[in-house]
Amino acid sequence: MNLEFQCPHCQLNMTCDSEHAGKIVACPGCNGRFTVPVPKNPAPAGVAAWPGTGAPQSAAQRGGWQEEDHANINFGVSLGMGALITLAFLMVLVPFKGKYFSDLFLLRGWVNYAEVFLFVWGCVILVMKSKKAKRQEQAMLLDVLPARLGGEINADTVAMFIEHIYKLPARLRDSLMVNRIRKGLELFEKRNDNGEVAAILNAQSDIDANRISGSYTLLKVFLWAIPILGFIGTVQGLSVAVSSLSAGSTDPESLKNSINNLTGGLGIAFDTTLLGLVLSLIMSFPMAAMQKREEEVLTLIDAFCNEKLLPKLNDSAHAADAGNKLLAGAESLPAFAASLADAHAKFLERLDEATTLLMSTAENVGTRADDQRKVVETTFTEAVQRLAQATTDSFTKPTQQLNEYFASLNKGVESLNATLKQLGGETITIKKRGLFS
Repeated sequence: MNLEFQCPHCQLNMTCDSEHAGKIVACPGCNGRFTVPVPKNPAPAGVAAWPGTGAPQSAAQRGGWQEEDHANINFGVSLGMGALITLAFLMVLVPFKGKYFSDLFLLRGWVNYAEVFLFVWGCVILVMKSKKAKRQEQAMLLDVLPARLGGEINADTVAMFIEHIYKLPARLRDSLMVNRIRKGLELFEKRNDNGEVAAILNAQSDIDANRISGSYTLLKVFLWAIPILGFIGTVQGLSVAVSSLSAGSTDPESLKNSINNLTGGLGIAFDTTLLGLVLSLIMSFPMAAMQKREEEVLTLIDAFCNEKLLPKLNDSAHAADAGNKLLAGAESLPAFAASLADAHAKFLERLDEATTLLMSTAENVGTRADDQRKVVETTFTEAVQRLAQATTDSFTKPTQQLNEYFASLNKGVESLNATLKQLGGETITIKKRGLFS
């Protein structure tokens, strides 16, 4: 069930799951901190009357129930239990100090302590997940869709099936299968559409599968970290062994101590690696088995929804209502025919008006096209005439200029001849060409 509330600082509207009621949160708008209000009626409301409460409630009053995370476990609880069990295990080994098995855990440094802690923490997570999976398997034994309520689920009977679900034991009612079926039936009650119900069931299946897959992220980190810690212990042990050698020493006692330190460092190096590999190998098998177990539960839930729930849904009531309305309209067929004839006559009138308007528009377009053509022709003729005149002028002016030049030159020659005659010399003659005459 979702809670709707406002931030007391900036009045921003927000919503969250009911499981966050009473917790301190930060507003995403103003970043102010406040407490999520607790609803006045936190008890879940159902379609059916709870034992001794009277009549059933309507669909608008339903709020489902608070759903817990069916895949992930409480991080803080698992961490605390893992630390306590690790401490207790190491305390039990203290009286057996001196034996190889006890020394393997107690006398090999902090790396072995870390490996044991991660291994125990992972085992605690698997045990807690096993309890959740067991409850899911128990919930699958419930008769969620009893035959006594009817062979099919339609708009008239869906409320009874939802009522039956709300009467199931609270411990088993909050399970993957019951929650999925409840959501599908409540959607069918509102929409009365098999396709939408199938879509929401498939979407919920994907959500559950992704949630289960994500719940193994921390365990996968443990499987990676434990061998890495073993290799870190190996490097640490080799470093201790090499640094313990007394270089250049000839004292037998010093050499003996150096050899003892060397063997001790090598023991730490190999024991940490051995312990890390063994612990990761041991934890991988129950982890794989647990994941397979949860995936099989999801597969069985999907099969139940596809084989039992969806075939029982009957959304034909909606189609029957539409058919009844159509038949009721057919009973007034004469009035319908008259209305259709009147509509047809009005359509023809509108069609004639549209045709007349279209013809008038076409005539206007033709007239405008002729006018435009005449304007284009006139403009083009004038442009050609201007081009021809410009071309003629471009050839005539240079010719006139050359004739004038030769006429001026002839006058100069005649003047020169006259001067030469006066001086008694020969005259100069220039012949004119036909082009310049």
